Amino acid sequence: MNGLISEAFAIMVTGMVTVFVFLTILIGAMNVLRIIADKPDADGEPGSAAASSPTAQQLAAITAAVHQHRRATNPQNNK
Repeated sequence: MNGLISEAFAIMVTGMVTVFVFLTILIGAMNVLRIIADKPDADGEPGSAAASSPTAQQLAAITAAVHQHRRATNPQNNK
């Protein structure tokens, strides 16, 4: 009986250590990726391209696409 308990304890500790090591590596990798992703672009601030607002033509195209999708997926709402 003592052999089973000690073996179960060893398996439990091995599993907990494995999970701890994996999570530590995962957090480290996420921090490295965050540092890499936050590097500024060639033109200045990070993410400046994504922050620009769409043009009037782009807004019209987006609005038309959403309207067409809604009409195609919901035939009762043909307004």
